[in-house]
Amino acid sequence: MAGPLHIPTRRIVLATGVAGAAGAFLSGCTGEEARPVRSGPLADVPEWAPGPGADPPGARRRGKVITAWATEAQSYDPAIGWDLHSWEAISTVLHSPLYHYRGQYDGPAPHAAAAMPTVSRDGRVYTIPLRRDARFHNGRPVTAQDYVDSWTRILDPDLASWAASFLFTIEGAEAVYEKKAEKVSGLRALDSHTLRIRLTEPDVLMLALLCQPYTAALPAEEIRRLGSSFGRTPVGTGPYRITRYDSKRQRATFRRFDQYFWDGTPLVDTVEFRWGIDYAMQLLQLNAGSIDILGEGLVASQAPKFTADEETRERFVHPVPVRGSQWLALNLKRPELRDRRVRQALNWAVDREQLMRVTFGLSDPWGCPFPEKLDRYQRTAKPYTYDPDRARALLREAGVRRLRLDFPHGSQDPWPLLAQVLQQQFADVGVDIELRGMGQTAFDQITAEGAGDIYGRHMYITLNSALENVSSNYTTGASYNYAGYENQVVDELTAKARTARTLEASNALLAQVEEELVRDAAGVYIGSMRFLAARRPEIRNYQMRGESGSYYDRMWLKAA
Repeated sequence: MAGPLHIPTRRIVLATGVAGAAGAFLSGCTGEEARPVRSGPLADVPEWAPGPGADPPGARRRGKVITAWATEAQSYDPAIGWDLHSWEAISTVLHSPLYHYRGQYDGPAPHAAAAMPTVSRDGRVYTIPLRRDARFHNGRPVTAQDYVDSWTRILDPDLASWAASFLFTIEGAEAVYEKKAEKVSGLRALDSHTLRIRLTEPDVLMLALLCQPYTAALPAEEIRRLGSSFGRTPVGTGPYRITRYDSKRQRATFRRFDQYFWDGTPLVDTVEFRWGIDYAMQLLQLNAGSIDILGEGLVASQAPKFTADEETRERFVHPVPVRGSQWLALNLKRPELRDRRVRQALNWAVDREQLMRVTFGLSDPWGCPFPEKLDRYQRTAKPYTYDPDRARALLREAGVRRLRLDFPHGSQDPWPLLAQVLQQQFADVGVDIELRGMGQTAFDQITAEGAGDIYGRHMYITLNSALENVSSNYTTGASYNYAGYENQVVDELTAKARTARTLEASNALLAQVEEELVRDAAGVYIGSMRFLAARRPEIRNYQMRGESGSYYDRMWLKAA
């Protein structure tokens, strides 16, 4: 980032039952459709939204797709939600950012924007033409002013949006966040369908940021009308609109938005998200056909049952390329953990090969902070490997005879199992770990408050650059830097990498950042993530990108 990032004062803003036992509280709700899909018209799709894959012949329009989740989403408000459940809803169901990544691997392409932006010679001014057929779910046309208002809302410190710091390269954004100004000087609606963005300095991530769901336009009048309910029943611009949010029955229903600006899509009439379904039950329901997609993909406890048998794997499993890291955050409020030698010792103490075996193909062992595979990136850092003798020697050198650390963990796989294996590995070098299991919401809350000595973290990169990882977790005051890590070298190199004019130039600086993070042992690096999506074979044209989630606008159901 161009400057220090700021930690939102609260990360989980929706109290339990914020929408109440909503039931069918929205107008236009209907009962559930029958599961079999027996007929329907052939789809006529003149053009697809950006994303992976294409339309195969024989696609039919109608039916219902049910996706299962273990937990309730934090929020369907794109300025608030960030967990996997929230992210899929805000990325591919409810909201439409200006740009989307095209294909399975390609970069940004126009989505709610009419074309790619015009960029000034100095790289600081982006002029973006907007589509004239984009509408909110309430029927109102989307205007350039809606983007100005939506991004200004993200910067409101009272909202405490986790995404606020990602906008700080926009001129005047930080002043609004700090309540020194009411308007973002770098945002302007030149007319109803032209948006101009002025940056404080060039930003190599700007186009990627404009692909993110939190930069989608929101209708200010609906935010005012719905108040706290907006997080559960938002009004967006995506292929589906929410028609029912039922806290008691733990499900949300989304219906096809007939005024969606990509003609002919979506194909499926109804999408339903169900939560509160444990991982074992998800497998039973997927096999029985009562659910269609596992929202979180396969987790460690499920993977063996679906990957061991080749026929089952071919029917249900859909591997998806992702760029993600797994590591252990170290709370630097503990005096012992401020000693770099202790942090290095913890890295040498981890047998990553053994650790990753219990993830059953969902992670590869990896001793660096950035994902193992990155686009146009030449790594110079040497990963940590397993060397318990070296770990013991470093602890002795640091004067640590026996270290006792508190290790909280949530219910999200694979951390409960990984924590047990790590406990054994650390004990072998003289570090005692006290495991403290809890619900995922409680875990998210206490880590955001800086509690716990050591705990698991993972992150998928959505901006096609390791800048997202370092800027979110390792720069001073970063949004996810709950551990309080500070390193001036990392801050300075990251700022330069952000303002580089090309991805290659940025990555050369990031390679130096990674070297410093390895040398300084800013965390305990354990794995590079993989993702195995799972869906019923009756779901046709299933496509997904790791940055966005399942593309519900183009999938269709095979007729019974």
